[in-house]
Amino acid sequence: MPRDVSVVGPLNIDLLVIGEGPSSFEELTRWEGPSDIHMTAAGSVGYLVQDLARLGLDVGLVSCLSDDSLGAFVVDTLRRAGVDTTGVRLVPDTVCAIGAYLLLFGSRKRPLTYRLPTHDPWPLAFDAADLDYLLDARLLHCGGYLHFDSVYHGATTDLFRRARARGLITTIDTQFPLKPLARPWLAAMADILPYVDVLFVDEREARSLADREDLAEAAGLLREAGPATVVVKQGSEGSSVFTARGAFHQPAVRVAPLVDSIGAGDAFDAAFLLGLLEGWPVERTARFAAVTAGFTVGGVGGSAAMPARGQVEAYVAGRGAS
Repeated sequence: MPRDVSVVGPLNIDLLVIGEGPSSFEELTRWEGPSDIHMTAAGSVGYLVQDLARLGLDVGLVSCLSDDSLGAFVVDTLRRAGVDTTGVRLVPDTVCAIGAYLLLFGSRKRPLTYRLPTHDPWPLAFDAADLDYLLDARLLHCGGYLHFDSVYHGATTDLFRRARARGLITTIDTQFPLKPLARPWLAAMADILPYVDVLFVDEREARSLADREDLAEAAGLLREAGPATVVVKQGSEGSSVFTARGAFHQPAVRVAPLVDSIGAGDAFDAAFLLGLLEGWPVERTARFAAVTAGFTVGGVGGSAAMPARGQVEAYVAGRGAS
């Protein structure tokens, strides 16, 4: 029997430093103080795959990591979360990407500094075993497609073409380029979008992909490029979903006090993918995803406060359509 979800995308370590630092630069240069420091398995798909497993889905992953203690930490964390990491390649003599979130100055998501990996984000060529592994699923998802230009116009496009031919649901969360990329960013994805059913973007990504400032116009151009559904994540404002039947807005749902918003978008994606697999109406799916994301902001990092499916369903049932 095929697994529920196959995922391809980059992984990294997140270091989360949470506390209260001084507001002036002069004080900061002399400041010493305690904070909460956490290390998590992250990246464009690290939180996502853990969230999918938490929702009760069978999820497998293809990615690349450094063959060192940091890579081992990520793999072990994902395995403990219930993710099949058989497809993760450990690359010798490379370094793992690290994102460091310095949450000391009021913001619960920035500032961020990062180290890029010295290995490929995921395999730039899939062998027969990779293809068999990834396509033995009901849904194929790629996270962070725009991050690394090495993946553009390559094997991932062929993978999605094969997935569409096999009848898998196909989804992508683009995220943003880590190198300068001229607008419209759509040029980098024109060959893969015809094979994508659902495209996840944020507002900046939607506008930059389409080179349009009006969000509805941008989403319309993205839908014309292939995806039947475009989901625009808008943080604390919720999300807007564009389909052939029109558009609707799903407000954010406040479930827990804000600790940090890192990974809330990944939780939203995971819950939305569950709705796709269940065949729910898109409005129900977006509501379920909003509630799921609302839970996760109450914990440190992307998956610490990820709810089980039953918790989300109980919350939705208790609140009705409100």
